[in-house]
Amino acid sequence: MLEKDLTGIDATNMKISHIIPARLPLFLLLCALPAAAGASASQEPRLIRDTDIADGKEEPEKPAIKEPNPKLAEQYINIGNYYLKQQNYAGAIPRFLEAIEYKKDSYKAYEGLVRAYEKSGEILKAINACKGFLENNPDSPKAPEFRKKLAKLEKTSG
Repeated sequence: MLEKDLTGIDATNMKISHIIPARLPLFLLLCALPAAAGASASQEPRLIRDTDIADGKEEPEKPAIKEPNPKLAEQYINIGNYYLKQQNYAGAIPRFLEAIEYKKDSYKAYEGLVRAYEKSGEILKAINACKGFLENNPDSPKAPEFRKKLAKLEKTSG
């Protein structure tokens, strides 16, 4: 008579090494379940990062004000202009903002930022960028151009 186990496999001619690997994952799973269920019920969750910031005791550090760096600003402007040419306005905007952080009086960065906001349909942000340039650089030779652009944007925004 053939002996069959619960899986329907003929166990009379099979070696034990063939049966154990087939049942080993199930055995391990069944052994691990009670331990995992008991561990989660009896222990409180622990913090992965045990720092003052994770505990809420300390405020995270504010980013430092960036030192003026005209060369780095120019690099960001070039990258932003590349993204503008590719019509990737979401990529251009952060590059121009970064350039402005490194060089507050860069009319090229503000021009690119205004253009990127305008092309992406964010007219209010373009208006704010124009105002930001005029606030930071009221005596710039480019100020009349920005005032003209600001008036045009305000007219289109209604």
